[in-house]
Amino acid sequence: MALAAAGVATAQEAYSLWSVTPKAGMTVASVVGDDVERCSSSVSWAAGVEASLRPGRLLSFDFGLFYTRDRIKKDVQIHLPSPEFDRTLTRPRLVTERWDMPLMAGLHVLPGLTLKAGIQPSLLMSAKEKYHLSGFTRELEPMHTYTDEDIAKLPKTPFEGDEYTGVKSHMYDFDLCVPVGASYEWRNIVLDARYHFGLYSIAKEEDERLDVKRRYLLLTLGYRFNL
Repeated sequence: MALAAAGVATAQEAYSLWSVTPKAGMTVASVVGDDVERCSSSVSWAAGVEASLRPGRLLSFDFGLFYTRDRIKKDVQIHLPSPEFDRTLTRPRLVTERWDMPLMAGLHVLPGLTLKAGIQPSLLMSAKEKYHLSGFTRELEPMHTYTDEDIAKLPKTPFEGDEYTGVKSHMYDFDLCVPVGASYEWRNIVLDARYHFGLYSIAKEEDERLDVKRRYLLLTLGYRFNL
């Protein structure tokens, strides 16, 4: 009986010094700060891989690289009227893509359950504003003078679609976050949840730093390959 119990305990505590875990999942991103107005969180995705070093039973260290896509909603609607064309901009979204590089320390508190915290540098790859554009236009002949009454009598041509505008010049390329969370592992399947607190502003206006900090939740599912 004693030998059997010792064997079970050994199996439960077995671990590899090095392992690699590909992961993919979803992000729920938002921004906070004094210069944030009428913004709300939105869902997007992330994918990457982490290498883990576990030198002992209680502690481990993770080194990761993730490609993360954040989407942040702006709760505004913009109407741009004119006699020649009428445009309405709705559902604006800020869409950013980054390389995130988490460096995490883990505390193994229970079999399969690990509490994690660390630091995460990030590099901005792209930043776009996406919005839905709808309205109508009126076709005017070149070199012809129209009054507002003349334009109002012309037929309307409706249009609708999504538009993108690059805004990377209004964003900082480098960001630093503090991620905290937990993971649970069962038969090498790893479910991980982390919340990220941005330390620096990510936005600027005419080289003036704005108070806009990144916040996001990352939920991933992965499979651990022991080396």
